Amino acid sequence: MSSSEIAVLEKLIELNRVIEVSELAKITGFTEQGISSILELLKSKGIVEVQEHIIAIGKATEEGMNYLDGLPEERVAILVQEMGGEATISVIKNRLGEPIASIGINWAIKRGWVKVDKGIAKFINYKPLSDHRNMLRMFSLWREISHDIESSSVFQELVKRKLIEVRTVKRRYVRLSISLDEARKIIPQKKVVSKLTHELLTTGEWKSCVLKPFNLDASPPIAYPGKRHFFKEFVELIKDVMEDLGFEEVSDDYVIPELWNFDILFQAQDHPSRDIHDILVVEGYADLSQYSDIVERVRRVHESGGSCGSTGWRYRWSYEKASKLMLRSHTTAVTARRLIGREPPARLYAIARVFRRDNPDPRHSPEFTNFDGVIMERGFTFKKLLGLLSQILKALGIEKFKFKPAYFPFTEPSVEGYGYVPGYGWVEVFGAGMFRPEVLEMLNTKASVGAWGMGVERLAMIVYGINDIRLLFSKDVEFIRTFPYIKRHLIR
Repeated sequence: MSSSEIAVLEKLIELNRVIEVSELAKITGFTEQGISSILELLKSKGIVEVQEHIIAIGKATEEGMNYLDGLPEERVAILVQEMGGEATISVIKNRLGEPIASIGINWAIKRGWVKVDKGIAKFINYKPLSDHRNMLRMFSLWREISHDIESSSVFQELVKRKLIEVRTVKRRYVRLSISLDEARKIIPQKKVVSKLTHELLTTGEWKSCVLKPFNLDASPPIAYPGKRHFFKEFVELIKDVMEDLGFEEVSDDYVIPELWNFDILFQAQDHPSRDIHDILVVEGYADLSQYSDIVERVRRVHESGGSCGSTGWRYRWSYEKASKLMLRSHTTAVTARRLIGREPPARLYAIARVFRRDNPDPRHSPEFTNFDGVIMERGFTFKKLLGLLSQILKALGIEKFKFKPAYFPFTEPSVEGYGYVPGYGWVEVFGAGMFRPEVLEMLNTKASVGAWGMGVERLAMIVYGINDIRLLFSKDVEFIRTFPYIKRHLIR
């Protein structure tokens, strides 16, 4: 046995009684975690027995402690009695305060101490609640709840009124599972050491020591090296893939005017997606005066289609509406804006948080990470866009995906992409397409532009085989440790 095991065993022999583990830890000077490890070793050798009991403990709440000098119904009954046996409800509330008066009147009526008629409380009788107040004092600190107290009607009432809080805790008790004589014989007469030190060898003290044998069957301790959170690691992987494909990362503010989020993407100002039930609006307006040329192009395209051959939306475009502030709902607002003033070729992407009015469920969240990209090249086609998206998905380790025709206000043709989550099914992960002529005119570019927007959390669900988006943000360290490093896939 180790010196720690011997020290604990000697103390158990000395005490010769059942003792709680936490108490034994204090007596021996070990931490509770340390004493638990030692007791497990002694238990495996059949020397001690450890039993676990679940007990209930209670403590008076802050509200309960405020009633030590009198419960609300006592204060109400005494006040009405002192006022000659009658008092209006308004007077009681003025004297005792709204919360105490409301609680006190209800309980005084239940106990038959007062009756209320047409806003007047009339005194009937009163019996001090000494047992209630004594019980609250008894539980001024956390203490174990005995069977007699638990079955007490006074205790049950105080718990029901949330004046005493009850919790269950685990208590562990230890005792010797062998006789005292057997325990004494186990304790070695020589000093037990787990390793030979330089001092033991040079002094010759090792000759009078017992060397603790090694357990060759014991498993080594698990070492967890430091690493990034697996979702953060996945985001970094996407960035590496995009840089390999020659893309430049761009960024913008969380709060932007509707001009960048909607108008420049040819979404009509009366489109349902601009409703406050879908977006998060911020109070105030942006100053768009420095973007007067862009604003004018946007106005012309929305109202009449501009010079691109479109008919536009045929309504009166509102400058005020376009300047309203909001939390961006997608990062296409970032990538599209950064195309303005650039000459082809240009490859841009953004990975950032976006915000929408949504209820959390396995596939939705009001705040999530968007991965948007645009590629502007002369002669760029829809077919090339699908090829690029396939390259990105395969580089991220997603081999099972499919495309489906779709509609988006700012792209034509458009497509939706789905990835397969084992045990869950097909999950929509992105929308993509070629920017419409109206959008190209507002951006002031003549070259073709392909664009896409992907939900990073949904991509991660597919890569990791997770069927609930909320697990990506779990605080359970043991769960997080189960995720291996991501293997980098070659871009094909």
